[in-house]
Amino acid sequence: MQAVELLALVESVQKLKCETQTVEVKAAHLGCPTKLYPTLSDFSNQDDGGVFLFGVDEASGFQVVGVYDAQDLQKKVVEQCKQMEPAIRPLFTFCEINGMIVAAAEIPAVDISERPVYYRGVGRVKGSFVRVGDADEAMSEYEIYSYDAFRKRTQDEKRQIVAFRRGSFGAIFHVREKRAKESD
Repeated sequence: MQAVELLALVESVQKLKCETQTVEVKAAHLGCPTKLYPTLSDFSNQDDGGVFLFGVDEASGFQVVGVYDAQDLQKKVVEQCKQMEPAIRPLFTFCEINGMIVAAAEIPAVDISERPVYYRGVGRVKGSFVRVGDADEAMSEYEIYSYDAFRKRTQDEKRQIVAFRRGSFGAIFHVREKRAKESD
């Protein structure tokens, strides 16, 4: 992202007055947000990735408030990214708006074979998230299993039934026939 694109993104967010599937707004004028893990996870787990927009305050109508310290913000965001599995490598862009610094951290999508990306501090089941609109939703066990099945090339519909006995289906059809006769 170039500085011109960052300016356009800020204008777009201010016009829409909302976050989106790929944009998360954080004020960061008093310090670095401490819990970016859910959004880091869901941005990495979607095909388009996502962008953190630091220095814009959602609570004050998406006004530019600037970041507290651009250098420290980068370091602290990178530290949180390193706590993800696999680790995330953000790309930062900065620009100045009305004398205040605004920052963007682009979070790339991770290859589908490496998903789900999760926060190591709580593990795969509790640390994997998916983005739904502007919300971070915990992944279901089925969603996590789907990624594992893709990676391992598991095809549940083609699994062999091991404990099948000849005549098992005959018993089922016999019960159905019996019920059909009783209802007549």
